Amino acid sequence: MKNKIECNECKNEKCFIKQGCYGEWLNKISSNKYQHSYKKGDYIFREDDPIYGIHFIQQGGVKVVTTSLHGREQIVRIAKEGQILGHRGLGKTNYFFNAVALMDSLICFVENELYYDTVMNCPKFAFNLIFFYASELRRAEQRVKNQAQMNIREKVAMAFIYSYEVFGMNPETKMLNISLSRQDIADIAGTTAEQVTRQLSDFESEKLIARNKREIIFLNIKRLEDIVSDYKIE
Repeated sequence: MKNKIECNECKNEKCFIKQGCYGEWLNKISSNKYQHSYKKGDYIFREDDPIYGIHFIQQGGVKVVTTSLHGREQIVRIAKEGQILGHRGLGKTNYFFNAVALMDSLICFVENELYYDTVMNCPKFAFNLIFFYASELRRAEQRVKNQAQMNIREKVAMAFIYSYEVFGMNPETKMLNISLSRQDIADIAGTTAEQVTRQLSDFESEKLIARNKREIIFLNIKRLEDIVSDYKIE
């Protein structure tokens, strides 16, 4: 990217770097980071790519996808601006998952050596990472447990609530702040696009949601939350 945005000029106050690094280390990361723009559908990295560092989402949104032995994809995480990518691969030599842009995105990249030095020298950065890892692990374990117990209706409702909690919605239009295909919803829910299609029709007839192509409009977010109230992930 020709015009790199320096960290002290970045407007993303939720960024891990800005929240945990100050002075010399913020300047060091700013001087040595790389920035790349990705269009919707572009891969930030692919399964089996070598791991050279860690990624920070400055703008946009990304899905982290795993592929089963039978070729079926599942979205294990969706991430928004300010969050990190590739942390699950640290300590390995190659990624074991894919990261794909859900919308046009701007990603900062920090090489391993600088990233490790930052962790060792910036206590707040390291402290924030510890809590992030703990939260990620707790949510991942809870999702596995929930999906084993949920029916299709609950899985699709949870996929909507999860997407809403990550990206939010427009307060005026009630539209989810990201476009999701039926396959995306299915990959988040851990089901099939065909089952999602049937459930979307049910939710529409119940006046819980409305659709405009890939846009989801929440007509009654409280009812959706009630459907999965027994499975709420903290």
